[in-house]
Amino acid sequence: MLGSSRNIFRRLATSSRVLSNANKKTVEDMTQEMLQMPVSRVPPTIQRFATSLKMKFKSDGLDQSVKSILDRASAQLYYNCADNYDFAKLCEAFGLGDYMSSWYKLTLMHTWMVLMRLHSEFDGKAYMRLQRGLLSTMWLDIDNRLGIVSKELNQIMTGQNDMKHMHGLHLQTFFEYDEGFLHDDRVLAGAIWRCLYMNREVDPIHLLKVVTYMRSTVAWLETQDTNQILVEGISEWKQLRPST
Repeated sequence: MLGSSRNIFRRLATSSRVLSNANKKTVEDMTQEMLQMPVSRVPPTIQRFATSLKMKFKSDGLDQSVKSILDRASAQLYYNCADNYDFAKLCEAFGLGDYMSSWYKLTLMHTWMVLMRLHSEFDGKAYMRLQRGLLSTMWLDIDNRLGIVSKELNQIMTGQNDMKHMHGLHLQTFFEYDEGFLHDDRVLAGAIWRCLYMNREVDPIHLLKVVTYMRSTVAWLETQDTNQILVEGISEWKQLRPST
């Protein structure tokens, strides 16, 4: 496994050197380009399908072996974010109800933490491929989960308005957590209140627990080897306790 991990690092490093010779862009550069693009009127489901096709067939300057590594890692990491945290324990600790919406918001939180950890590890193109692969897997999984719930309740839950609301919350969550995390706990708590609690009344103790959980989890992720994260994923979510 160690040899495989080193080989992956070598391939990623080689790909980065190739890209650096041809107008290498940072994650921030590509994000600004995306923000300046006009809003699409194409339904989200079709957009996701088109994105998947582009990722598969469009050349982005990355080595094919690196693409395969990133695509496998992105799918695995999403399911780590969706399934490997203790949902019941976190709902109790954070004062959340046992709802599909709580699972979605907690999954967004863990997805953001993984992307936060890997943000500075790759150049813009490699990171954006990893991010898009992870999010494409997320939306496919959400479609499947909502389809199952819709059948059980005999009620359509995958309408355009529902998906538009979930997509909007995803964008808001990522932007607000980015800003909040880089500031003090007060700013981060405000972001959590808006994105996790949806501006509802909340016990300050619960809010403090979420702030502590996010910062300590990201701190623990920073201690993990990048190649190990890509190869083995995150089998268990841990926190790095502050030293006294």
